[in-house]
Amino acid sequence: MHGKRQMFRSSMVVGTFSFLGSLTGILVEASIAAHLGLSRSSDTFYVAFTIPYVVTNLLKATGQFSLVPFFASLDVHANQQDLWRGFSYALNLLFLGMAAVAGVGAIGAPWLIRGIAPGFTRSETVLATRLCRWLFLILLPAGLAEAIRSFLLSQHHFAVPASGNFFRNVTVIASILLTFHRLGFYSIVFGYLAGYLIQLGILGTQLLVLFPVRYSLTLAGSGEAFRNLRGAGAAQFTAALGWQGLVVVERMIASFLPPGTLTALAYGVKIMSTLVEVLAGSLGTAALPTLARAYARHETEAVRQALRDVMEIGLIAVAPAMIFCLMLPRNIIRLIFERGHFTPQATSLMSQVFFFYCLSMLLYAAIRMLNFYLFARNEAAFYLRLVTLQYAVNVATDLLYVGIFRWQVAGIPLGLLTSLLVTCGVAYARDVGGLRQSLDRAMAAYFLKVAAAAGLAAVWVWGLGQEVAAPTNGFGNFLFLCEACGGGVVIFLAAVIGLGAIKLSRVASFWRRIETP
Repeated sequence: MHGKRQMFRSSMVVGTFSFLGSLTGILVEASIAAHLGLSRSSDTFYVAFTIPYVVTNLLKATGQFSLVPFFASLDVHANQQDLWRGFSYALNLLFLGMAAVAGVGAIGAPWLIRGIAPGFTRSETVLATRLCRWLFLILLPAGLAEAIRSFLLSQHHFAVPASGNFFRNVTVIASILLTFHRLGFYSIVFGYLAGYLIQLGILGTQLLVLFPVRYSLTLAGSGEAFRNLRGAGAAQFTAALGWQGLVVVERMIASFLPPGTLTALAYGVKIMSTLVEVLAGSLGTAALPTLARAYARHETEAVRQALRDVMEIGLIAVAPAMIFCLMLPRNIIRLIFERGHFTPQATSLMSQVFFFYCLSMLLYAAIRMLNFYLFARNEAAFYLRLVTLQYAVNVATDLLYVGIFRWQVAGIPLGLLTSLLVTCGVAYARDVGGLRQSLDRAMAAYFLKVAAAAGLAAVWVWGLGQEVAAPTNGFGNFLFLCEACGGGVVIFLAAVIGLGAIKLSRVASFWRRIETP
């Protein structure tokens, strides 16, 4: 119980700051949408941002899945000198690696843009190339920030690492609001660059305040922890290539679809994945140091129990959110985006994209949590096989659904859904990481109870929609969403308690323990 309580408290810290970061991240997209709408202009920016954005996301994943277990293992088995040598090794490696990627990317930007968006005109390609070269500069502060963030997470310091995205996004929003009328696209680019520099400064300040940092110019390391890091790093690099290939293929396909579709797809997957990150990714982030230390001490049962705890809490968090997103996509998109150049027609297109992406929420969360589990166990090979399968199926189904079935805007989100279904099925069939020992009959019964509770919440939302007239303005839409989602959450929680998925006595005991320092 103590481990679950500690995980919950840590995940609440991470979740709160992740929510702020995610909320401001969505506001960044809303600010861009208000100025560019869904158009070729917005498509041009997101094509230029494709590779830098993917690399920064992969940096974050690499830090969580590779560096956190690495630092945690050094902290358990090594002395302080070796820990700081490992930190210096990771910091130097990321700086040199990101410098190389930025340099190659800036030089190869014209070919990258032509490859990503072959449907662009010459003027669109030229503008996207210029923006892309500037955007590659963000990789340098992003790489250094990730090394520091991962170290702080490994030492169970969650608040500042989780809040970095908030400060970065606020900087971007301020840059857009204050300078877009003068700088245009470049207000977004310079906002991102300033935001990453501020994030690096905040993380670096906490590191220097909390720890006696001993930095060294080292690029060499030996021992089991370094071997595991290299194995995990190689797996992440290979997965990065696969993910970039997938993004490029989807952008290529979308560049031939009607103007604005590429941007709508970028927004749709961003909002869906952001919700999953807040609701489930924060749990994985909080649990990863505990999982990694337990595995390093060969505490098999503790690792398995931590996985069950993460899956149970994650299911409770994601299930009602998925119901609300599937039943209220237009209301949600209207609330976030419909202003300025983002017209009601753009809301209709965006709502379709968002609905189809949200079909994948539970599966996306499951894969996200499984990845934390595999890297805590240093099973990078299993991870690599799974993501290779997922990306291959995703590309194949994208081409099938859009190119042959002509499903247009629905094809790419449904390609993601299909690939996640196949990957989760294979992971269970192959018993990856001993998964079946956690997904037993008790877990199946728990899932059915949560599904039933989510169904009752769906009935509430549907009934409210039948009784209440469609909102005619933004404030009315906001009130309707508050009533629908607020009432749905109350019904869902009452149902999971009533069905015995959560026992009321355990909830009271749990909160008393949480309140105890």
